[in-house]
Amino acid sequence: MHETRKLNKTTTNDPNYTHSKHKNAQNEMKRQQKQTITFKFFKSPTTASSRFNIFLMFFNLSPPVLQEAGRNPSRASLNKYWTPGTSKLNFDDFCEVFKREKKIEEVELMRAFKKMDVHGAGYITHTELQRVLSNGGEKMTVEELNAVFSLPDINKDGKLDYVNHLVIGQNGIMSTPAVSCVIRKMKAVGGIILTASHNPGGPNGDFGIKYNISSGGPAPEGLTNKIFEISKNLQEFHICPELKVDISKIGKQTFEVDSFKPLIVEIVDSVEAYAEMLRGIFDFAALKELLSGANHINVRLDAMHGVVGPYVKKIVCEELGSPADSAVNCVPQEDFGGHHPDPNLTYAADLVNAMKGGKYDFGAAFDGDGDRNMVLGKHGFFVNPSDSVAAIAANITSIPYFQKTGVKGLARSMPTSGALDNVAKALQMQLYETPTGWKFFGNLMDAGKLSLCGEESFGTGSDHIREKDGLWAVLAWLSILATRKQSVEEIMKDHWQKFGRNFFTRYDYEEVDSDAANKMIKDLETTMFEPSFIGKKLTSGDKSYEVAVADNFAYTDPVDGSVSKNQGLRIIFSDGSRIIFRLSGTGSAGATIRLYIDSYEKDPKKIYQDPQVRKMNCIPTIVFFFF
Repeated sequence: MHETRKLNKTTTNDPNYTHSKHKNAQNEMKRQQKQTITFKFFKSPTTASSRFNIFLMFFNLSPPVLQEAGRNPSRASLNKYWTPGTSKLNFDDFCEVFKREKKIEEVELMRAFKKMDVHGAGYITHTELQRVLSNGGEKMTVEELNAVFSLPDINKDGKLDYVNHLVIGQNGIMSTPAVSCVIRKMKAVGGIILTASHNPGGPNGDFGIKYNISSGGPAPEGLTNKIFEISKNLQEFHICPELKVDISKIGKQTFEVDSFKPLIVEIVDSVEAYAEMLRGIFDFAALKELLSGANHINVRLDAMHGVVGPYVKKIVCEELGSPADSAVNCVPQEDFGGHHPDPNLTYAADLVNAMKGGKYDFGAAFDGDGDRNMVLGKHGFFVNPSDSVAAIAANITSIPYFQKTGVKGLARSMPTSGALDNVAKALQMQLYETPTGWKFFGNLMDAGKLSLCGEESFGTGSDHIREKDGLWAVLAWLSILATRKQSVEEIMKDHWQKFGRNFFTRYDYEEVDSDAANKMIKDLETTMFEPSFIGKKLTSGDKSYEVAVADNFAYTDPVDGSVSKNQGLRIIFSDGSRIIFRLSGTGSAGATIRLYIDSYEKDPKKIYQDPQVRKMNCIPTIVFFFF
């Protein structure tokens, strides 16, 4: 389907917004007025609109180009700058022109851009830019041209884009992992995700906005901070009230909007690109045999009325052959069926109870936007998220993708248990311990340092995209079952026998008085940082722990050297066990104190203990230890 409609743009004023005029290029001009045009001019970061400024600056400032750029100066004005004896303008002359002329509006910049985008493709190629910048005026060398081109070509696809092409999942449904996949596949400049799973806002705290960059991963703080600062100065925004897009029909729709001609809105199958990616990662033939062959296992997958439902139905049921009734709650609903879509033992209680009956060999639940997961074995055997990523790492060759790429490194967030550390040490793999936040993993992946990662809050993923990925993690587990021909419980018990077991739990104390919470953390630091604290012993039941390290976790990114401090108080014991305290949300609504307990056990006689009993023995001891 392809249709074209012409629309008018409307300007809406609102006291909460301001129109930000980007001045990056103009400020740079003032700073370098005494320099000639060289590629050095382009070393400072630029916004999307200031990139257009840069392109326009390098136009030959002859009358036709000034007019094409939308300036439409009079002949008298042009004669001031371009006399009969003028053959070219140097950079000082150039700056003087722009100091005297009116400020460039973005619509003018877009018009200039489109003079080079002669085919209306929405981008300029390297060749097209070379034609403009190497003819007339200050002719540029190949080196200078490449330097100019490299900065705004942020997705490195050999094109300089402007946004005139929007891609939307059919019916507005697309999981967070699928968005990352599509961004990377289409080499888009970025993507916007609307979901309560990210930065919940709105009157009822049920709406959030997340921006992912061209790598497919979450925007770094530097960028989001800039966006926030700009948002505080917006006074108006433009809308197109007549623009009606039918998001139920797959295909392209074209609209003629004032400054975007044409504006292409493409509705795509929300599942197919993601499914195609998974086919290149896993052995679908082996998975189909596991789920629908003669000796198939029985699975139960609960989408919790979140966005991942259509993905489970199409990939696991239709393509891999699992019975249709093996996937439940697969119709996305705005209120998630009246339940909280959090894949844990509390909120996925229906799945837990179904698994306890013994009918199903494997179970999994997914969160609202499809990036987190919980794995269960027969009779409700629970795999905690820290153990899940460790087990995948230990069996990583069960996944064909890693047979091809190799394993570059493993990573976990700091609060996550040390189970992954034990695997990395035994298999001699590089391990990174990062602050909480997937962006830290993404930086390592982009640098080719990381293949597999996870966090204790039910998030697991790999370098196939730049987000955690719930369905990917489930297929990873099914690949392990297909390879080893064992149950989930048997695989985990073998794992603990080989690597030892980390008994892990987390407690959240919410809406705590902020002053009292800060005082508690400060008092803990005072106690922990006393020299006599190192070597101190703690006893819980028949197990003793000796303090080896006490610090406030800081992380230096091995890629860009950035430092993240005060990420949480850590007490690390000589056997690798840990106690972690983290403080967050110290605003008017109160603070949240998170306590993590990670107790390592390698005694084969004790690794099968009930984790609830194990952790309850630790709590009174910890309280006595400090207070």
